[in-house]
Amino acid sequence: MKQPIFFLICLFLSIAPSIQAQETAAVKYYRDGEIALLEEQPKKALRLFKKAARENPDLAAAYRGMGVACEMLNDFEQAVNHYEEVLAMDSMFSRLLYYQLGEVYYKIGESERALELFKKFKSLQDIDLEHFSLNGDKEVDKEKGAQEKIDGSIRAVHITLDPERFRQIEEIKNLGPSINSKLDEVFPFLSNDQMLLFFTRRNISKNDENLLYSEWENHKWKNGNSVGSSFNTSSPEGMSTFVRDGKLMYFTACQRETVLGYCDIWEAQVDHTTIKNVKALNGDANSERWESQPSISCDGSTLYFASKREGGYGGTDIWYSTRDSDGYWSRPKNMGPRINTALDEEAPFITNDGKALYFSSTGHLGMGEQDIFVSYLEDHNIWGTPQNLGPPVNTAYREFGFFLSADGHTGYFASNRPEGLGGMDIYSFQLNGDLYTEAITYVEGYVTDSSSLEGMKVKVYIEGREAISTSDQGRFFLCIPAKDTLDISVKVDKYLPYYRTVAVPEWDNRNFFPINIKLRSINDLQPKSPPVVKKDTVVSRKIRQRKHYTHTIQFGFDSDVVTPDELDKLVDFVNSVSDKEFLRIEIIGYADDVGSEQYNLELSENRAKKIGLYMIERGIPSDQLYREGRGEVKNKRPKKENRKVELKIYTIE
Repeated sequence: MKQPIFFLICLFLSIAPSIQAQETAAVKYYRDGEIALLEEQPKKALRLFKKAARENPDLAAAYRGMGVACEMLNDFEQAVNHYEEVLAMDSMFSRLLYYQLGEVYYKIGESERALELFKKFKSLQDIDLEHFSLNGDKEVDKEKGAQEKIDGSIRAVHITLDPERFRQIEEIKNLGPSINSKLDEVFPFLSNDQMLLFFTRRNISKNDENLLYSEWENHKWKNGNSVGSSFNTSSPEGMSTFVRDGKLMYFTACQRETVLGYCDIWEAQVDHTTIKNVKALNGDANSERWESQPSISCDGSTLYFASKREGGYGGTDIWYSTRDSDGYWSRPKNMGPRINTALDEEAPFITNDGKALYFSSTGHLGMGEQDIFVSYLEDHNIWGTPQNLGPPVNTAYREFGFFLSADGHTGYFASNRPEGLGGMDIYSFQLNGDLYTEAITYVEGYVTDSSSLEGMKVKVYIEGREAISTSDQGRFFLCIPAKDTLDISVKVDKYLPYYRTVAVPEWDNRNFFPINIKLRSINDLQPKSPPVVKKDTVVSRKIRQRKHYTHTIQFGFDSDVVTPDELDKLVDFVNSVSDKEFLRIEIIGYADDVGSEQYNLELSENRAKKIGLYMIERGIPSDQLYREGRGEVKNKRPKKENRKVELKIYTIE
C-alpha cells in the first residue's frame, strides 16, 4: 500500500466511536465505507459514504470519508468540496482536517487558501483537544506527522506564492526617455515616498558610471540629472543603496585614491539630492579585489554586496558584512553554495524583514543571459534554494538590479530586452499582492525636553532589543514588524523616568510612523511661588478636574475582529468625548477561559492591538495610549461577556 493512501485511511480509525449508535443505517454504511477504504476501493467507499450522509445529513464524518475517497481517486476538486462541507457543519470537528484540506488546496494550485489553512492548523495547537468534536486523543498520533511537516509546508507555499505573484504581473513598463537612453541605465533606487529615483548611467565606451536622480512630477519622471561633480568623477560611481531612514547612502566608488581594489564600497550622508561627507567604509568590508553593488538592510546593520575576492565559489559571489556599534564593518562572509555558483551572482537586494534575498545570476538555471532569482531565509539561518522569478520579469535577455519599493508593491529592474531604448533600460511593474515578506513599519522617534522641546542625546531602551543611542538632535530610527508592540523606557539624570507601550501599526512607509518621547525635568515638579495679589483684588480661578469615560467592545468567539455594530458604537463613543483634552487612554483586552491560558493571553493582546490601531488612525498620539492583554477571565458570567476590550479615556476638564 502506498504511504499517502495508508495515511489517509488511518485517519478514520478514530472516527467511528464518535458516531451515535442510534443512527443504525448511517453507521452501517459508514463502517462499510471504512472497510472499502482499507481494501483500497475508493469508488465503492465513496458510494457508501454518500449513502451514510443521505441517511444522516448531519454526519460530518461521512463527508470527510467522501473527501478521503476523492483524494484516493485524484479528484482533488471534489475532495476540497467535501472537506469544506465538514468545516461548514462543524468548524471544531477536527484539528487535523485543517492541515489535510490545506494540502489538497496546495495540490490544485490555490496556494493562498492552503497557507490560510496551514496557519490555522498551527494556531489550533494551543486549544485543548477536548474542544474538538472528534475524539481528539485518538487523533494525536495522526497529528504528529502533520506537526513535523507544518513549518516546511508553510515555507513551500510561500515559495510557490512569490513566483505566482510575479507571473500575475499585468504589465512591465519602460520608464521612458526621461530616465532611459541609448546608454545603460541600471540599479534603480526609490525614496520611501516614491517621489525621488536614483539610478546609475553607464557609458561603457568611456569606462565611466555616474549617479543620477529624477523627481516625480505631474504623474511622470522628470529628466535625469547628475547628483553633481562633488560626487561624480571621471571614474565610475554607481549602484547606490540607502538605509531606509533616508539619511545614509552606500555606493560603489572606483579608481579613487584611497580605494583598496579596483572598486570599493563607500558611504555618504544624504539630504534629498545633496550628497556630502563621502568616505570609504571603516573596517574590513573592502579588499584588494573588486567590491560593488551594495544592498543595505532596513536598519543599516548588514551590508550585502558582490565581490570577486578570494574564498568564493568562482566568478562574482555575493557576500555580507555586519556593522558594530562603533561603525566598523566586519570581515565579510560568503552567502554559501545555495546562493553562489561557479559563475556570476551579483546585484543583491535584501527585503525590509531581511528574510528574502533577490539577486541576479548566470549560474542558476535561467531563461536567458542573466535572470533574477529570490531565496528565502529558512530555519537555522539557512538560505533556501533560489527560485527563478520567471516571466514576465525574466526573458531570453539580461535582467538584473532588482529593487522593491518601501511599501512592497512596486518593483524595478534593468533589462536589455529589444523593446527598450538601447542598452540596459530600467523597467517597473506593479505587484497584485503582498510578497512573502513580513510587513515592516519604518519608525522615527525623537526624544526631547518637554519644556524646551530641544533634542536629547540619550539611550532608549526597548524590551527584547539592544539599547538605541539617539543622535544629537534626539532622533532614532527603527524597522519594526507591523503590529508589533514596543515597551519603551528612558532614564536620564534630573528627569522623570519614562515608560510607554507603543502598538506599531502596518504602515505604507511613505512617511515614518512617529514616536515622540518628551522627558519632564524634575525641576518642573518644584512648587512655584504663589502669585502676589494686591489688596482688594479679587482673583477668579477655575479649577480643572480629571475625569474618565469608559466603553466596552465585545468580540466573537476566538476572534479579534471588530464587528460593524461594535465599530459603530466605538465611533460614537470616541466622537462623544473628542472635544475633551485627553490625558491617557487605557486599552485592556480580555478573553474567555476556553482554550489554553497562553492562547487566550495572545488573543486578548490581539484584541487590544486592534483597538489601539483604531485610536491611532483616529489621530490619537500613540504616546497617550496604554495597551495590555490580560488573558482569560474566569467568573460566573456568560463567557461571551468576557470576550472584550475595555477602553478607558482619562481627560482633564
